[in-house]
Amino acid sequence: MLRELERYYEDYCESIRQEAEKLRAEEMPEPTEDLFAIYENTGNRLIYEDVYFERRKFLAVFGLKAILDGEERDIQKLEDILEGICAEECWALPAHVNRMTDENWRTYVDLFAAETAQTLAEIASLLGGRLSQETVRTVEQEVMRRVLAPFSASRPPYSHWEYGASNWCAVCGGSVGSAAMYMLKDRPEELTAILERICHALETYYLKSFAEDGACLEGLGYFTYGMTYFAGFAGQLYEFTKGRRDLFRSEKLARIAAFQAKCYFPSGRTVSFADGSADERFRVGLTCYLAMKYPEAQIPPMERAAGLDGDNCYRWMGLYRNLTWTKEYIDFLGGQGVRAEEEADAGKGNAEREAGGEENAGKKADGKEAAAGKTVLPDAQWIICRSANGAGMAAKGGHNGEPHNHNDVGSFFYINGEDFLLTDLGCGEYTREYFSEKRYEHLCCRSLGHNVPLIDGREQLAGEEYGCGRFDAQGPDSTLVSFAGAYANPELKSLTRRLDWDEAEGTLRVEDRFQVTEQLRSIRENLVTCWKPEIQGNTLRIQGPHSGCVVTIEGPEVKADCIRQDFSDHGGHHREVWLIQWEVPGTGKAGDLSARFTVRAV
Repeated sequence: MLRELERYYEDYCESIRQEAEKLRAEEMPEPTEDLFAIYENTGNRLIYEDVYFERRKFLAVFGLKAILDGEERDIQKLEDILEGICAEECWALPAHVNRMTDENWRTYVDLFAAETAQTLAEIASLLGGRLSQETVRTVEQEVMRRVLAPFSASRPPYSHWEYGASNWCAVCGGSVGSAAMYMLKDRPEELTAILERICHALETYYLKSFAEDGACLEGLGYFTYGMTYFAGFAGQLYEFTKGRRDLFRSEKLARIAAFQAKCYFPSGRTVSFADGSADERFRVGLTCYLAMKYPEAQIPPMERAAGLDGDNCYRWMGLYRNLTWTKEYIDFLGGQGVRAEEEADAGKGNAEREAGGEENAGKKADGKEAAAGKTVLPDAQWIICRSANGAGMAAKGGHNGEPHNHNDVGSFFYINGEDFLLTDLGCGEYTREYFSEKRYEHLCCRSLGHNVPLIDGREQLAGEEYGCGRFDAQGPDSTLVSFAGAYANPELKSLTRRLDWDEAEGTLRVEDRFQVTEQLRSIRENLVTCWKPEIQGNTLRIQGPHSGCVVTIEGPEVKADCIRQDFSDHGGHHREVWLIQWEVPGTGKAGDLSARFTVRAV
């Protein structure tokens, strides 16, 4: 691991230098009024945000380059960028302000206004002796005017995020608190008041947004987002107060820090529940920092590490700490003599390969790869299973009022190697409608876009009251989920899903048992895949780019339909999605019904 981290650090520094050379002769794009108004007129966020985040890319790249190498030409370029950012009419995004109803919209503190303030304050502090006095003065004035002054003058809560149980609390609060420590050193009373508010918000509300088992219900990407700003602020506060204020003492944080690695499969793909992603990449700096504090915080496979371009918003807090925290962890490991241990392990591994053949390298004595096994998050009601042959599955209970909620109680997905074959679509394109009463018209948010049944043609309902009645994943092979309550259909008396996982073969057997009245006319199983299946009677074959699976429907022959749907992913890319549906035999009579199918890796 030490050698991998050293290579990562060297490559990261080189990527900063290369990106700076690409951008050196370019000018930042301008965030015009016409671009700002696009969201207001159409609900589209991406067009303006592409320009906004390209400007943050300039800011991050030349801030990092100036700190890394200190060349005068980088300082000069950075000064121009800082002046340009300070000249923007509004640091908040159009999606987060209302120009019609809020006369102070230009100084509203949202995620990105707060992030911008933290970035400028930190860069000005780190490079204050190299930047012109005029630029530093401009930065100080704008950070105060746009962020610190509005927050300081407000009565708590400033906005929904101050007492909000979500990533907003950590990102906005951590950014405001960090900027305040840089900018308000000569105003101790005001600084103390701000820091107390931020600490109260983070300890009381942000940490409560995590399940007691440490799971981030918003999705893995939001774990990274919020924890980066929480850890950045908490670390700065610890240094600023000389250890008197330590937010890391929470016992729950050890479980939170362990959450990230639990979401990775051996192929590097990730759990995509809620507004997550199956292709999440981890931030090395944050992960290293947590690993220094908590033994439970493991580092995922380094091939899944995010580089300079791993965050398309180019958030400074994480990108800068990819330098500082990664280097700190490298020194930490070096001080523990890890290199000698790794070299010894490498020699041992070579000897084993020579003695037992390449095919046995990296396996346990029982022939199973170390990655096989299951992870249960009982409070979140998640189970994540991995097999010895590279297949995996995850299932969830929960309820339909979770943060960044999808109506997905009782859902599961199946993965073989790199391919999500029965999928969880994860996060869709963020538009105005996506965060409105029309959210559940989006396929990725509604239960139709998840591997759960349709009851009399109806989907699950949104709201905390619609959820899982029982979730039991403590058995060696089986998980039971009872989730009739997610449908609120009086004709459906019970619905229990049993998932049997074969760890050796990567085979999943699903049995759904329904107790219904005679008034219930239709139950349709519903599976979701991103590749058009081949259907032959009760056999469904799904082939991804690298691997496939066979779904075998047990019992009498059914007519399985294949329905094409469109899905717009988080990047705004349109993708084909296929729904596989079949009718569960026996509806129209009161009593018990069942449906069984098996998913096997091929």
